[in-house]
Amino acid sequence: MTRSSGSGTVAAGILLSRMSGLVREVLVRGRLDIGVAGDAYATALRLPNLLQNLLGEGVLSASFIPVYSSLVDEDQRRAARLANTMAVFLIAVTTPLVIAGVLAADPLTRALAFGLTDARHDLTVDLVRIMTPGIGVLVLSAWSLGVLNSHRNFLLPYAAPVVWNLTQIGVVVAAGTGLVGRDLAIRVAWAVTAGAVLQFVIQIPALRRVNPHLGRGVAFRSTEFRDTLRRFGPVVLGRGSAQVSAFVDLGLATLLATGALAALGAAQVLHLLPISLFAMSVAAAELPEMSRLSTNTHDLRLRLSAALEQIMFFMAFTTVAYVVAGRFIVGAIFSLVPGSRIGQNEVLLIGLVVAGYSLGLVALGTSRMLQNTFYAVGDSATPARIAGVRYVVSAIVAVVLMFQMDRLFVYSGSVLGFEQLLSPLRPLSSAVRNADDLPLRLGALGLALGASVGAWVEVTLLRNRLTLVLGTDTVTQGRWRKLVLPTLAAAFVMLVVTPLSRDLPDLLRAAAVVLPAAVIYLGLAAFQRVEIATTLVGRLRAVTSKSNDSQPDAEMR
Repeated sequence: MTRSSGSGTVAAGILLSRMSGLVREVLVRGRLDIGVAGDAYATALRLPNLLQNLLGEGVLSASFIPVYSSLVDEDQRRAARLANTMAVFLIAVTTPLVIAGVLAADPLTRALAFGLTDARHDLTVDLVRIMTPGIGVLVLSAWSLGVLNSHRNFLLPYAAPVVWNLTQIGVVVAAGTGLVGRDLAIRVAWAVTAGAVLQFVIQIPALRRVNPHLGRGVAFRSTEFRDTLRRFGPVVLGRGSAQVSAFVDLGLATLLATGALAALGAAQVLHLLPISLFAMSVAAAELPEMSRLSTNTHDLRLRLSAALEQIMFFMAFTTVAYVVAGRFIVGAIFSLVPGSRIGQNEVLLIGLVVAGYSLGLVALGTSRMLQNTFYAVGDSATPARIAGVRYVVSAIVAVVLMFQMDRLFVYSGSVLGFEQLLSPLRPLSSAVRNADDLPLRLGALGLALGASVGAWVEVTLLRNRLTLVLGTDTVTQGRWRKLVLPTLAAAFVMLVVTPLSRDLPDLLRAAAVVLPAAVIYLGLAAFQRVEIATTLVGRLRAVTSKSNDSQPDAEMR
């Protein structure tokens, strides 16, 4: 499978998953509001994610996929035994954690989301108890993704989360506009668990097709399983630091005013969309191929630089779009939700948080590819150590910024309170933070900016280390320079059109600001001979030519 077809298939699967996820998030968030129920739902989704983050796709990509991929071409039976053993191992680890999560939901929430009180805390505990088993099942979905990817079967495992999203969407739609708040949150939580089970079940037939020996025998003492565990340990430690960082962020967010958690959750969906579509798709498709080239550093460097150019092409434009037009994009999306409780103040808050996160998009996308390159050459420890540095930096910057930005508030579509920015570095009073009837505050933006700073620290450290491993001075071979002019031109166009379109509704304004800039960006990138841009332009010309050729035939008929 070629690079473009592999990453294209992954992108198609992720596109289906993420777009359905966007619909889910917008529907649920629009109906729960940026308030108590929205905060509880966002928190409850993040607490049991410990299982998925520690044992899910990221860990298996670094430990299981490289070993399994190398076996698939040699011996299907040995590969199947490794996969079986890994599945049993994951079940044995996950089951007691799920039970503990359900039984200890109250103290777990109190310890990790320590800023929540009263109604927000109580609802979060109930939701955690319901969601935790479902999140545990998602670990098996990550395992099946690893197996299917190694057989170059990309579409199904990346599209499977559509079922998870549709289950929740169906519950929200069936509930109608009359069910809101706590009752709706409880129903959605049950849909989270049911959807997780369905997501795994639909992949079982494909697993049996790609390797008929799956499910027949385990080998805990095999060399392959020991090699997987050797890689597994450092990555779990690295993901452990990521999870600690996530819990630190969660704890910090609970010290912010009501609405911060819900705003962060809504913003992260938009923030992660381009990373999933344009970075994860390329990185996931490249990992099995790069694992096969682990001893050929010349070809490995060529694949890496081409993949990074493709990732940066999409990340650079998305960054500009989110920074300049993020508010209009958010407003356009929520305007499509019947019965949405998201108004102009909520749109402004979410848009600003999206912009803050987007400043780290290029770094995050690049880091994903660099991490997978380390995994391909059998080094899972270096990315884990560097990730730890990133999380520490992110937390420090976030603490400095978030409490000060929580002094700012949104009122009638404007940001006010700048005279309070120099107040002492501490949280607002509990009465102000937990009030559900006061203006929304911008503390969540401080967390987003901290994450972006940490992302740039991580990519710098990864790049410096990888150049030594590959014996080269650069990982991009200078390809990033070709994107400077298109990016600046796109930013200029957006900045010019933004004030000219102020009277348009958000949906039309977002289109007016983003679409012309996208056309200019694509054209200039193709002129600069950016490979993915020339490919896209070629496809557009082919479609246009085919359409024009079909018109005379239609007229003759």
